[in-house]
Amino acid sequence: MDNSVSELPERVTRRNILLSALNSSCVEASMTFTEASEVLTLYVRMLGGSSFLVGLLPSLRYFGWLAPQFVAAGRMQSLRRFVPTIQRLEIIRCSFYLIIALMTLLLGVSNPGLVLGVFFVLYLITRIAAGSSAVARAELVARMVPPRRRASVISVRAFAGGAAGFLAGLVVRVVLDPRVGSFPGNYATLLGMSGIGFGLAIVSLIGVVEPHSTIPARGVDWRAQLRRAPALLRADRQYLRYIGVRIALTGLELASPFYILYATEVLGAPAHMAGIYIAVRTFSRVLSNMYWGEQCRRRSSVWVLRLACGLGLLAPLSVLMLVVFASRAWADGAPGYAVTLFGGVFFLQGLAASALGISEMAYLYDVAPEAERPTYYGLTNTVLGPLYFLPALGGALLDTVGYAAIFGATTVMILIAVILASRLDVHQRLTGPVPSSIGEAAE
Repeated sequence: MDNSVSELPERVTRRNILLSALNSSCVEASMTFTEASEVLTLYVRMLGGSSFLVGLLPSLRYFGWLAPQFVAAGRMQSLRRFVPTIQRLEIIRCSFYLIIALMTLLLGVSNPGLVLGVFFVLYLITRIAAGSSAVARAELVARMVPPRRRASVISVRAFAGGAAGFLAGLVVRVVLDPRVGSFPGNYATLLGMSGIGFGLAIVSLIGVVEPHSTIPARGVDWRAQLRRAPALLRADRQYLRYIGVRIALTGLELASPFYILYATEVLGAPAHMAGIYIAVRTFSRVLSNMYWGEQCRRRSSVWVLRLACGLGLLAPLSVLMLVVFASRAWADGAPGYAVTLFGGVFFLQGLAASALGISEMAYLYDVAPEAERPTYYGLTNTVLGPLYFLPALGGALLDTVGYAAIFGATTVMILIAVILASRLDVHQRLTGPVPSSIGEAAE
């Protein structure tokens, strides 16, 4: 039993969970309005962006979000309250999205190159701010409920966020319909709606009550935090194996911006189908979220993580088979029903994303020492950060190697993740002291 955090009254705990779910709904809806792999991909194309810039989008989304987290975690271990930090960082994201929306509306046609350049700079800053706030948000979720309820809270947040994302996907479909509007007004609308949604997410945290914690407040200077990273990995082999699985799973992002491009540029899907595909993917996430949370509780987080890796194989493998088949059978162009059937790929993506999102976090909560939880969370994501430039590499090589090579490489990487996940132990937290330096680990 974890006694590091005092339990709040049940009434307060339920209110916290409700507000946390509302926060997740606002964030996920906002992210869906400007989803990087679909909406922003088409937005960059409309501004004249190259395939390299299209591939750079998910790279910046994840690298900017992941890279600062280990350093941020060291500072945040000195915090007693996390809500104010989350709100300050989210203000940056809210305001910058509104600025991008305004620039798109005013200059998107007359000076698309300027808008494109400013967009990438501001987008990277928003991702750094969001990534730093994610460390505080993860610790807030871990502390505001007893350990036995963490997987359930993760699934509730995912369910609420998924439902909001599903509805937002339908809005995207309407806004991008050429009968409703055209560039730049349609994309400026979606960017502005994202900014407003992030603002509502900030407001939703006002009523959250943070419990008293007995975990020592111990901030770590960023230089010391970087020096101790190798020691942490050597001291906890189970955690190291977990990071190996997460590294292999970055293969999912290698292909992420190219599903919608394959649908629009090869299968002939209209641009507004991006909204339908997003809705389908979100719908499958919503349907399965509560199931995965329950399975984490009944079977274990590692069981769900292993199954999620297997599900992750299905989408890239399906498209790889389609690419090979289409090149031989549909020489004169894909039939109309192919665009509809392609929605099944996004349904599979949603199932895998739901299972991975819940099990990855639940397993990390299970294995991380309580006092070092922000550091474990931050180190995991910082290690993964550089690997999210794989989509940019894929974008640069797409015209040379083609879609088959991109989806084939993704399939191989996820297969490696399946093998590595089979070697993970059922969660067992490190019980010894966590080393604070490389020298201490060696001793």
